[in-house]
Amino acid sequence: MPRKPSTKSLEGNYVLPRKLEIADIGKAYKEVSKFTGKAYKKFVLDAGEVALIDTAGIQFIVQLLTTLKSSGCEVSWSNDSIQIYQMAAELGMAELLED
Repeated sequence: MPRKPSTKSLEGNYVLPRKLEIADIGKAYKEVSKFTGKAYKKFVLDAGEVALIDTAGIQFIVQLLTTLKSSGCEVSWSNDSIQIYQMAAELGMAELLED
């Protein structure tokens, strides 16, 4: 019987949307729901497109990071966004975004 590939070898990535504000957060949650239930070994968040973000957007990112990391996934960033770090710093949440 053929062996099932290990789900721990999965690698994923998600490009954060340009606008990550409360009005847009529902769409972002729908987009990332396709990643839930999978055990990723590595996951890359691409923040290069983010131009507008609010508190809901930071909460979304923190929840996504927490969910991925709690399953032992190694999360890294691609294309940093100064808007994300400025908003996170204002909220006292910058350390939650670190790798």
